[in-house]
Amino acid sequence: MKRLRIGITCGDPNGIGLEVILKTLESIEIRLKADFYLFCSSQVLDYHKKTLTCNELPYSKINPGEKITKGEIGLCDPWNRYIKVDFGEQNKEGGQAAFDALSAACLSLEEHKIDALITAPLSKANIGQSKWGDFTGHTGYLAGRFKSVALMIMAAEKTRVAMATDHVSLNRVSGIIDISFLKKKIDDFNTALKFDFGVQSPSIAILGLNPHAGDDGKLGQEEENIIQPCIEFCKTNGINVSGPFPSDSFFGKKQYLEFDGVLAMYHDQGLIPFKMLYFKNGVNNSCGLPFVRTSPDHGVAFDIAGKNEADEASFRESIFQTIERAKNRLQSSSTKIIPNP
Repeated sequence: MKRLRIGITCGDPNGIGLEVILKTLESIEIRLKADFYLFCSSQVLDYHKKTLTCNELPYSKINPGEKITKGEIGLCDPWNRYIKVDFGEQNKEGGQAAFDALSAACLSLEEHKIDALITAPLSKANIGQSKWGDFTGHTGYLAGRFKSVALMIMAAEKTRVAMATDHVSLNRVSGIIDISFLKKKIDDFNTALKFDFGVQSPSIAILGLNPHAGDDGKLGQEEENIIQPCIEFCKTNGINVSGPFPSDSFFGKKQYLEFDGVLAMYHDQGLIPFKMLYFKNGVNNSCGLPFVRTSPDHGVAFDIAGKNEADEASFRESIFQTIERAKNRLQSSSTKIIPNP
């Protein structure tokens, strides 16, 4: 296996992204695991370093894809301009800098100069439109730019929680979920568990949409009319799937430990219990893209930016999962990814 080239975006320069990156990459053991290309300028990087007590981070200013000296990281300036850092401030300049770093990393992926991507947190609120549509988050942007159907999967240890719908308002969820939509999500999740996470015969739990999974139709019809028929269809097509389960008792009884994956119907249904369980070491995975993408499961944390208080455990785990997923993809198939419609 060739040495993996991992691109890292710096996120919003006013948040904690660079802090967790620096705290993670100060370890020579981690830097030797892959070639890391950090999309950031030396001016911004050095400004952040002054607020920290971590070890010196050796870097070389290079272009994406160029050879990296062993033990160093490659610093790829995505701006070629001065970037003002205002810790804790949510402003348009920080949003534009974060988006430009992401766009530069994506261009490097398109030009095959890097193999995988880890994104540091940014704020959706200060990023507007792009030619790929409204910016609703990394997952949607990457799916649009790379013409893919991306599935958000939160992962930590042996727990993996996917979202049938992710960054959509709650009042739209029931209108989005229909039989064909849910069949595709289940199939995509099953494929991701196999090819990205290395689970040979995945078992998947499906959560209900309504309280108490509809309570036999008294609290909603989606379980009986959509979710249960999808489960039966998927079973007949060789997918080991069970449910629908009431989400409160499912997590309360720790039933998630009995399955390789859990499919939630909407964002908070899956994210709230996952982050209560694994906030420090959880990782956000975008599966279905033509490359491996991960990110820490926390946000920009403007309230603690520049204070040397951020915990880097989730970002460090993002590196480990990126390497493991890339290895699993290579071992499973050199070309197989989650199929697009």
